[in-house]
Amino acid sequence: MALMEEDRQIATQELDEIEAPRSRRGSLVGVVAGAARIVARRFSGAVALRPPEPAETAAETRPRKPLPLPNGYLASFFAVFVIPSFLCIVYLAFIASDQYVAEARFAVQTAQFGFASLKLDDDKSSGPAAAVGGLSSGAIPSVSSQDAYVITNYIGSRAIIDDLAGKIDIRAIFQRPEADFWARLKNDPSAEELTDYWKKMVSTYVEATSGIVTVKARAFRPADAKALATAIVEASERLANDVSARARTTIMQQAEEEVRRSEGLVRAALVEMRDFRDKQGFIDPLLAATSTSTLLLEAMTQKITLENNYFVASRAMSPDAPTVVELKSRLDGLDAQIEQLKAQLTGNSPEGRTVAASLVAFEELELKRVFAEKLYSMAQDALERARLRAEQQNIFVSAFVPPDAPQEAKYPERFSLSLLIAAGFFMIWAILAMGAAAIEDHRN
Repeated sequence: MALMEEDRQIATQELDEIEAPRSRRGSLVGVVAGAARIVARRFSGAVALRPPEPAETAAETRPRKPLPLPNGYLASFFAVFVIPSFLCIVYLAFIASDQYVAEARFAVQTAQFGFASLKLDDDKSSGPAAAVGGLSSGAIPSVSSQDAYVITNYIGSRAIIDDLAGKIDIRAIFQRPEADFWARLKNDPSAEELTDYWKKMVSTYVEATSGIVTVKARAFRPADAKALATAIVEASERLANDVSARARTTIMQQAEEEVRRSEGLVRAALVEMRDFRDKQGFIDPLLAATSTSTLLLEAMTQKITLENNYFVASRAMSPDAPTVVELKSRLDGLDAQIEQLKAQLTGNSPEGRTVAASLVAFEELELKRVFAEKLYSMAQDALERARLRAEQQNIFVSAFVPPDAPQEAKYPERFSLSLLIAAGFFMIWAILAMGAAAIEDHRN
């Protein structure tokens, strides 16, 4: 019983050594340190089997499981830490090929034009002349962060690989004989595999405040790195031009379609008015009504004069007198003319046309024509405004740090990677050893 109590105290002490750093530091480093002390103690033989009790107490004890031998920890140390770390260091030191990095920096800018106000005021001129007169100082470039992110997403996509296929041989660049088996692009890669490899070899970064794009292209030859970075910048410029052209085309198409539609309305109104004039026989019913009214007034004035003369002559002469007969004839002809003019204005004329009815129809056509011409004028003004807005939709890539051929290989970082890999494998082994030690302590 005493031996069991002592074993329990040893196990409790080892667990306290593992848990104490955790409670004191609250990190994995403390746990690993506690496990390392337990393993070291077992390597050194600090924890060993107690000597057997005297014969008189042997019957009271029960068999105990032997503690794990240090050979297991040593084998795991070599299998998990030493051998993998050694292989990685050998690969980085003697096998890994040099990778050269070409860097380029550019800004995606939008050309902003300084235009004066284009409001249609009553006391100011409008239209193209006013718009051109409002041009102040020309194009003012401004940085667009959204356009910069569009460019960077394009650089990391499959689209740029397809665009560069006819300019440079990307597969040949990434399959140079200088490249080692691990870093080289595989033979006959699929489009997805080539895109994933591209994303590993080409990186982009956008500064959120300034919108400056940094592009880094890696290759196994300095000339290849420079050619790859130059091709990326040129493809980005072409994309910016395409985006600008599409934006301008979209804006102008909508405005031009509206102009064409309003122009069609004007043409249709003019055709209807021409057909109306041909059918009615006069150009402007309003002028015709004015002329007819003038003639009617003159005829009525002459009738009043003839009636006076006829009244005087009929009193002084006999009804068969030539003067009275002449005045009577002229008065009857004037009455017929007056009735005809009235019929042309408001009544039924022999030709079936009245000035009043024609005037109503003409006013409707004239209103339609004026409305169509107003729409056409507004559409033309909108087209000019759209043209000015389209000129502002002009983004371009301004490369202020052009790519240059690197002189020294930047990758792989052999020393730092060797340390990081060795530290990683050691952490893995320490965690496994700690778990194994904790399991054995709980079992015993």
